[in-house]
Amino acid sequence: MTSSAMIPPRPRPPKVPRPTPVPRVRSDLIDRLAPEDVPMFWEQIARTLPLVEETGVPGEAVVTFCWRDHDAEQVLLFANRLTDETDLDATLLERKGDTDLWHASFAMASDWRASYAFLVQRPGEQAPWVVGDQVSLRGALDQGRTDPRNPETCPGRHGALRSVCALPDAAPQPWLAPRADVERGSMHEDLGPDGRRVWLYDPAAFTTAEPLPLLVVLDGEVWAETHDLATTLDNLQADGTEPLRAVFLDAGDRDQRWAELSNDGAGVEYVVERLVPWVADRRGVRTDQVGVAGQSLGGLTALRAGLLRPDAVAWVASQSASLWQDDLAVAVDKLAGAERTPRIHLAHGLQEWVLAGPHRELAERLRAAGVGVTEASYNGGHDDAWWRGALADAVRWAAEPI
Repeated sequence: MTSSAMIPPRPRPPKVPRPTPVPRVRSDLIDRLAPEDVPMFWEQIARTLPLVEETGVPGEAVVTFCWRDHDAEQVLLFANRLTDETDLDATLLERKGDTDLWHASFAMASDWRASYAFLVQRPGEQAPWVVGDQVSLRGALDQGRTDPRNPETCPGRHGALRSVCALPDAAPQPWLAPRADVERGSMHEDLGPDGRRVWLYDPAAFTTAEPLPLLVVLDGEVWAETHDLATTLDNLQADGTEPLRAVFLDAGDRDQRWAELSNDGAGVEYVVERLVPWVADRRGVRTDQVGVAGQSLGGLTALRAGLLRPDAVAWVASQSASLWQDDLAVAVDKLAGAERTPRIHLAHGLQEWVLAGPHRELAERLRAAGVGVTEASYNGGHDDAWWRGALADAVRWAAEPI
């Protein structure tokens, strides 16, 4: 799509402090513990973390993150968009006396879901989060450790495993795990146009020649290898969602991804003019039912694909699109009164304080232009922890009769 010699300088997303303070509170359970009770706490109470306590306020809970370490000097909680990278002290854990219990509690809405990890400062060492610049800080935070008492995890986009906090009312994600009674579709790795790595997913019980809707998945290596979207598609089909094929497009290295998904036309042109015809030459595809899905930069490119090429893209699933780069106003205005417009499932996280406003504004602009848009919000940040469920929700939505 774009040669490495032509890669422009990489734009940086704005780093905006939290608009409200980190909602740090006290935990009644932790405060009632005497130091001599801490061994019992680890043995009997903290078998599954984080701790969740009712507040008496409907829709609210106190969530307490705990770390066991008698020798640590400091422990930092890095929770997606709860932690403010401009104020890390707000999510440093507090030690319970001279015990091995470190803790921090927060008042959160009971539908919150977020990935998180811990960073530990060892005696005589510098805190790993004390670094000189934003890029180094992000690299350090990505090395955080999972919660050993929380079985729910989520792989991050750069390979780091994260624990997941899902409070009781968080949106359900029933399609993620393999089911013994569900027949698996097939995944085939191949080289697509220009030698780009792709994966082709074919649903169970269909020949490769039978024409089916096609989903183009951007950042395909994440969804083919890390999140196993194929399992989600299998489960959705088993639960009655219309089957579809999928092609997962490898994003390449970080610089290539930024260059292609930040560019106004390169990513869209490749998907529409090269990739979809390439799949259609090898599989039965309903070219009038092509969808494009993406998150962050991929979400922005998926939106551009639908808005710039409604003749070729019937629907879009976008989560947390990088609208700080482009508000898409020009592309939307050109669709006003158009005979064919895409259907758009537009999702963002309520903790994404940079993106929430632009997403609401885009939805209003789309409706004013006559574009069918379904807004969805999830109580989370810029985070695979909710994206992997939201993408399943969008696929179900796309299959519903218009």
